[in-house]
Amino acid sequence: MKTTVILVCVILSLGYGRIAGSQDLPDDILVDQYLLEVETALAKGDTQRAVQALEKIEALDIERPAEVLFFYGKLLVEHSTSADSVRRGQALLKQFVRSIKKYSRHYTSTLKLLSVAEAKLEEAEPQRQAKLKEFRLRVPETLRKQMVHVRGGTFRMGCTAEQNDCADNEKPVHQVQVSDVEIGKYEVTQEVWEAVMGENPSHFKGCSQCPVEHVSWEDVQAFLKQLNEVTGSRYRLPTEAEWEYAARGGQRSRGYPYAGSETPGSVAWYGRNSWGATHPVGQKHPNELGLYDMSGNVWEWVADCWHADYVGVPSDKSAWQSGECSVRVLRGGSWDDVPGDIRSTGRGSDTAGSLGSKVGFRLARTLTP
Repeated sequence: MKTTVILVCVILSLGYGRIAGSQDLPDDILVDQYLLEVETALAKGDTQRAVQALEKIEALDIERPAEVLFFYGKLLVEHSTSADSVRRGQALLKQFVRSIKKYSRHYTSTLKLLSVAEAKLEEAEPQRQAKLKEFRLRVPETLRKQMVHVRGGTFRMGCTAEQNDCADNEKPVHQVQVSDVEIGKYEVTQEVWEAVMGENPSHFKGCSQCPVEHVSWEDVQAFLKQLNEVTGSRYRLPTEAEWEYAARGGQRSRGYPYAGSETPGSVAWYGRNSWGATHPVGQKHPNELGLYDMSGNVWEWVADCWHADYVGVPSDKSAWQSGECSVRVLRGGSWDDVPGDIRSTGRGSDTAGSLGSKVGFRLARTLTP
């Protein structure tokens, strides 16, 4: 199997249910067995077998041992021709080496692999810069094509019947009328942010198609200003009501608790299947409107000021721009969260100037008559 196909399999196949095997053994023994399979396969250069063993580990309902980071990183650094994949492997190896004691097993091997990764990335940097320069010219057209027309309608916002374990901040349920709007098919990527702003603030750098993160609400306002100057358009953050309406599937909603599914793993990168990092956008299944990663991957800033519940929410479709506006609303959950946080109605918040590797955003645009 070609390297590109193998690496796609690694990324796309993680977290889709338990794989048949030695079901008579407890999970903590099975994970050791599968780690040995990974190690043996990589020693023989059998990357397909290594991928299969990593899938088996991911299917277990158990905390992943640190060695998984080592072998996954080794696979990406040694067998990938993509600079993005090498950077992902480098990040995993750095995470691994920080979690172990010096000179413990794989310590020296990890340092050698990090040197290999650095050399590969240095060699690939001129090509990456050339591709980024070319992409800058395509940003307006690329984003225009990625906007999804969401037909307006009335919906009940908040902790409705299909939701479980709702927080008080999702109540009371209230009816909202949303106008037609365009919502980004994907979370804004590192590639788009760097093309517009000239730098990449992300913690998980080097994955051009991963969502940009480590951006504050205030940073996003600066990005939107610059983007609108570049494109001549009027991009903005969605309101909280627009975001939830779109996440639920708008007029096509089937009443799922997550954005497009009754089960989180098919639509979301979250704490169970993310391997401790963001993932390229658009790899999970979309929701009913064709929007990706509305559950999981990164929390998404919206336009509204934070309120601890929906008491006094504006009766129209506008953003809630009164109250505690130094704190802003986050929606959708992240790569590090539990299922309850990535539901379509789940809410979070942070101060407008805060940064974090779990927080990004997606675009909205008002439709003109």
